[in-house]
Amino acid sequence: MGDGLYGYAEHAEYDRLIATCSVRTIPAAWAQQVRAGGTITAPMWGWMGGVAFAHLTMAGDSTASGRFLADHLHFMTARSHLPPPRPPLVRGIGDARETRIDPSILQDGTALWVAQLAVPQAQVSWGDDATFLVDAGTGSRAEALSDPAGGWTVHQHGPIKLWDEIEKAILTWQEAGSPHQSGFGLTVTRDAQEVWLGEPDGPSWNLPA
Repeated sequence: MGDGLYGYAEHAEYDRLIATCSVRTIPAAWAQQVRAGGTITAPMWGWMGGVAFAHLTMAGDSTASGRFLADHLHFMTARSHLPPPRPPLVRGIGDARETRIDPSILQDGTALWVAQLAVPQAQVSWGDDATFLVDAGTGSRAEALSDPAGGWTVHQHGPIKLWDEIEKAILTWQEAGSPHQSGFGLTVTRDAQEVWLGEPDGPSWNLPA
């Protein structure tokens, strides 16, 4: 059976699927093996360590949609959903600019999860009063820290401006009142998995499905 990501097709369809491992995205087999009107309940985890607890209802067209729950529940992550090895951290490289958000906001669990939606391929670490982001796939990096003169400075290097994407997502979340993960929802189709803020037509981010 492995870690259950392929479900158990022999006895499908199921009324409920409750995952006891955390996943980065909802496995396609789960949606295929739960009947219309059935539910998928799963803790979700990403490469920055942000977590949310999804509760989805299946539609008749093999799509699923629902909201994240208020509960904080986390299990061991499925092995194939774990991140690649993180490259060594390098300080002070790349273009520098001021940032409109305090890097320490990523110490908040919901803010970290929102940032992760913006750059799901990135990993985060903290040290020496700085927040570091690394994308092992592209080599993109960001380092954000307090400026002695006031405010905060970010250095960015590589093809993806990681902090630019995080800054946009955090500001969007703050403008909506900084809701908990339960203020977001998830829609799963055959082609995409989209997290939305507020309602399905609200601001949205694609999971790396």
